[in-house]
This record gives sequence, C-alpha cells and structure tokens, in this order.
Amino acid sequence: MNRRFCRHTLAATAIALSGLMLVSAPAHAGEIKRVMKLMKQDYNGAVNSTSIAEMAPYVHKLQADVTTASKLSLSGDQATYNKGMQTLLQQVGTVDHAVQANDLNAAKAALKQINMTRHHYHDLLN
Repeated sequence: MNRRFCRHTLAATAIALSGLMLVSAPAHAGEIKRVMKLMKQDYNGAVNSTSIAEMAPYVHKLQADVTTASKLSLSGDQATYNKGMQTLLQQVGTVDHAVQANDLNAAKAALKQINMTRHHYHDLLN
C-alpha cells in the first residue's frame, strides 16, 4: 500500500511540476510587469517618505523587487535589460547605504538617480 501511494504521489508531483514549468516560461512578461509595478510602488513610497524610519521598509522592498526582476528573462534585448537591472541594484545599494547612515538627503538624491536610470532603460527597451 505504501509503495503504491508513493508511486501515485510521485507521479502526481511530476505532472504538477511539469505543468508549472510549461506555464512559467511564457509568464515571464507578466511577471516582469508585476514586479515592475511593485518596484514603482516601493520607489514612490520611498520618495514620498519624510523620515528614514518611514523610508527604510520601502527601500528594502525595492531592493528585493529589483533582485527578483534582475533574475527574470525578457523577450527582447536581454543584455540591455540585464545591464539596467545591475545598474538599479547598485543604485538601490547606494540608497540603502544612505538609509543605514541615517542620511535622508543622500537617500533622496540616490533615488533621483534611480528615476533617471528607469527612464533611460525604459526608453532603450520600449
């Protein structure tokens, strides 16, 4: 009985995983759009913050979202997308350093650089 249950469980798991693999490949465009929307919300929250305490959670979420986005595949110019994501990762790191240093003005200045990068790469990729 246990062998039979294990065999059926293993077969069901294999079928489910193969189905997920088939669904996940074309879902990247939708996933990129979803993560970009989260990045925009996090960015806006950080920019509109009036204190480091208010800004810090947005910066941490932005960093996580940029990391997620940097691992996704784009159907277009992947090299340019990758370069833009690496630039954003570095810039979010700069914002995080300013947050850690409790320097709101430096954090906001670094966020402006992120906005410029966003516009630059959106122009290149669209």
